[in-house]
Amino acid sequence: MKTRAEATSARINEAYKTLQNPLLRTQYLLSLRGIDVAEDETAKTEDPELLMEVLETREEIEHAQEEEDLIEMKKINDERIAKSEEILDRAFREDDMNLAKGEAVRMRYWVNIKDSLDAWEKGKPVVLVH
Repeated sequence: MKTRAEATSARINEAYKTLQNPLLRTQYLLSLRGIDVAEDETAKTEDPELLMEVLETREEIEHAQEEEDLIEMKKINDERIAKSEEILDRAFREDDMNLAKGEAVRMRYWVNIKDSLDAWEKGKPVVLVH
């Protein structure tokens, strides 16, 4: 009985974590429609502007000398994530799964940048996982 309760508790915690995180929530909602952007390595963008923006941001993070150098980058990136959330909200309301899938891939880049910003340490190389 204790093992079952622990397993149920773990599932509830995982569900809560998924609902709280906009990227995980989006990936889950898309998975309900049979669209996998979480594990699909081909779910990348061909948008050259986005890729350039991600590359430039990565370079800015690498060149940061102090944590204060990241404040503006964090603000800009939080705005990117918020904009993605708005687009995803509209896409799901309008049942536009192509838009949702594309924006989920975009958001994954922004979340990876957020993770890099949060993990920044002086002199430590920046690794963006996608």
